[in-house]
Amino acid sequence: MRNDIGVGRLPRTGVQTLLTPTESGFQQLVRFGLAGAVATVADYAVLLILFALAHVWRPLAVGAGYSVGLAVCYLFSIYCIFPHRTIADKRLEFTLFMVIGVVGLGLTEVIVDVGVLLLEMQRTTAAHLNDAARLAVAKFVAVALVFFFNFGVRKAILFRPPKSS
Repeated sequence: MRNDIGVGRLPRTGVQTLLTPTESGFQQLVRFGLAGAVATVADYAVLLILFALAHVWRPLAVGAGYSVGLAVCYLFSIYCIFPHRTIADKRLEFTLFMVIGVVGLGLTEVIVDVGVLLLEMQRTTAAHLNDAARLAVAKFVAVALVFFFNFGVRKAILFRPPKSS
């Protein structure tokens, strides 16, 4: 029998709250960033284990690491970030998630190339930057822009809430 003096369902812990999908766009954005960080660690770990320890061919190790990172980000997206799923077919959903990621990769390449070119053209303001520094600056800009692209497009296509009647 339930006692009405503060007994009943226990309050959620911080971890339980963090692992429950949320309606808050800001919280989704923050969680997507955290998921990306965890996915990056998984990507690098698989890459280094396969390449350095198992002596797997580098392009194969890079692809395997990227794939694991993508899967980690997908799992976080469906279980901890977004409460709504637009597509019923889970294989199609994951395929579209992956395609959006590949488009993001292509955007990264373009943004980095254009960024490096623009910094090379800025002789006065960026003259102190060497090639590696120009690449790092361009990559930083690309990562930020592609993060928002991936989040926005995935949310709009795969995880949007149902339309209210």
